[in-house]
Amino acid sequence: MSDELQQFSMGTWVVGLAVVTAFIGVFVGIASGRKAMTAPSPRQRYLWLSWGALSIGGIGAWLPHYIAMVGFEVAGSTLRYNVLWIAISFAVPVFAAGLALLIVSPPPSKHRRPTTSVEISRLSGAAVILGVGLAGMHLAIVSSLVVQGSVGFDPVLTAAAAGLGLGVGAAIMWSISVLDSRTLRLVAALVVASALVAMHYTGVFGLSVTVDPAAPRPDGLEVFSILFPVFVLGMLAVTIPITALLMAPDRVAAELELEADMLAAESLAAESRGRELELR
Repeated sequence: MSDELQQFSMGTWVVGLAVVTAFIGVFVGIASGRKAMTAPSPRQRYLWLSWGALSIGGIGAWLPHYIAMVGFEVAGSTLRYNVLWIAISFAVPVFAAGLALLIVSPPPSKHRRPTTSVEISRLSGAAVILGVGLAGMHLAIVSSLVVQGSVGFDPVLTAAAAGLGLGVGAAIMWSISVLDSRTLRLVAALVVASALVAMHYTGVFGLSVTVDPAAPRPDGLEVFSILFPVFVLGMLAVTIPITALLMAPDRVAAELELEADMLAAESLAAESRGRELELR
């Protein structure tokens, strides 16, 4: 990282806010992915998959990265963000998360019932796709930086950030496929959120800037022009799946209730047959 770059010009509280935001998005995304795997109808399945992709890719991954950019400054240069690369950096992780969730949660058919059983091949493929999407998001965010001069990056730290992205992708898909306990999912979401923020700082600490005072002031958006509306909309949007998750019946309780209903029906049928035999 070159001397012209400052990571924490507004204080280290930005790191905490980024971790909390990532935690909310990842936890809701994991819970939505779990719901999609046991959804009884295609409509409910695709709805949960959509919320899972937006929560993981948009709120859990993309939004914390731009929150962390609040304290990012370049001495001697105005810093702006390119709108096109911002849009790409948002679309890539959301699309990758949606594709990964589709792979790890295949549609039920007459040969395949809704299940939470682990299929290693699907889990591995989904983890790689999500990890590549997270790495692509980081590269797009770096590409969105516009300064009076040029921006370079250290290949070692960029590769380390990409490696963290692959690890995060694997952890998220594993949590969706394996973890039945809400407490364990909470712990996993916190670990993943911390790793996502660490991924951001690992990559950004590898940046270098060559400032050219004679260069024209860059065009683009300021970070708060991006962050404030997106943060508000993201927090409002995530309340919808949170509400749905709170209102949705617990899977284990629903299965026990269904089993109890089946046993009651069998008992009534046996009693009815017994009465018929007595009448005869």
